[in-house]
Amino acid sequence: MKKLCTALIVGGMCLGLRVQAQDTLGVWLPPADRVQTLVKNSHGILAAQSQQAAQLQRARATEAGAGEFNLRMSQQNRKTIDPGGRFNEQLVSLERSVRWWGKAGLDAKLAEQSRKVASIGYADALHEASRELMRQWFVLHQLALAREAASAQAQLSQELHRQAQLRLKQGDISQLDASLAQAELQRAQAAVAVSQAQWTAAWAQLQKRYPGLPEPAWPAVPSDVPELPALPTLLQEFLQNHHELNLRRAELQRLRLQAERMDRDRLPDPVLGVYAARERAGAESIVGVSLGFALPGSARQAHAAAALAEANQLEEQVQQMTLDLGAAFEARWLNLHLQRQALTSLQLAAQTQATAVTQSLKAFAMGEHSMTELIQNRRLAQESLRERQRLQLELVESWALMNLDLHRIWDFDE
Repeated sequence: MKKLCTALIVGGMCLGLRVQAQDTLGVWLPPADRVQTLVKNSHGILAAQSQQAAQLQRARATEAGAGEFNLRMSQQNRKTIDPGGRFNEQLVSLERSVRWWGKAGLDAKLAEQSRKVASIGYADALHEASRELMRQWFVLHQLALAREAASAQAQLSQELHRQAQLRLKQGDISQLDASLAQAELQRAQAAVAVSQAQWTAAWAQLQKRYPGLPEPAWPAVPSDVPELPALPTLLQEFLQNHHELNLRRAELQRLRLQAERMDRDRLPDPVLGVYAARERAGAESIVGVSLGFALPGSARQAHAAAALAEANQLEEQVQQMTLDLGAAFEARWLNLHLQRQALTSLQLAAQTQATAVTQSLKAFAMGEHSMTELIQNRRLAQESLRERQRLQLELVESWALMNLDLHRIWDFDE
């Protein structure tokens, strides 16, 4: 009863975290149903389906066994001297190898494990394809953010240039200040052209690869990344659901079964047969059974030992992979915490810089600040805002990739 209550509590927590992740990231990501359609129709997943089908057929062959019926027919002519004569004789035999007791059951287990490996391999391909789409999506998001920031800066520079021209006509500023405003406008327009070109190239490439993917846009109400749960809980969930690690574990179990099967093959399977013969032109008829054995050499033992060694090698690789994945996940978890702290500091810095720009604009109007100082303050404010948005987007990307690896979003496994 206690174990059941614990399982229900853990299941409820996982469900709550899944819903929270979907709500938080829903405004940042493309629709999940659209992503699922794009991923499953991609060439990589279609290739993975073909690979899975091939693995399932090999598993079917393993379960059926390699034994086949062997039909043998012979025709001979017998010549006798005393008494003399010639006789036509025929022989027909049917043979088949039979698996020793226990081998058929072991082959069934090996086939079932091969099916499990095929299923996990396909799920891993789905996960990696989803991960690649998400990375490309956030790259495009960053380019869209840079394009929008350049456009906003160009609008500010355009307004500043307009004001500078008016004040130049009124004699409030010098020609140098007006030239600085014009140079700032030209720089901003060049930045817009560059960012637009980068965006257009990336968007065209993404549309070729994922046709119909919606264009990313900054959310009207950006959601904040919530406080992270405890590391041990997330780490256990991550290692439990990691496809590549589970694939290695399943492959290890398959190799163990294969090594056991090859060890059983040290005793060769017998060949059972029945035969019928017609001798001396039908004067004599023979019906019988046959039993044959291969005489094994040292090669069978060597193959079995090699299979066991390969299984041991993979087991050590699985242990090392578990340690590496755990360390990498812990680093990601710590990085998320640091990103959240840095984002808070950048938000305060952006607010302070925005206030400084307002004050600088007033000072410029009163003749207390030069055009150079105003341009510099505006540029710093824009860069501070851009840095805050960039870090916020990186934080969301890290959080989205972590939830994807935890199978809380875009879980398309079948």
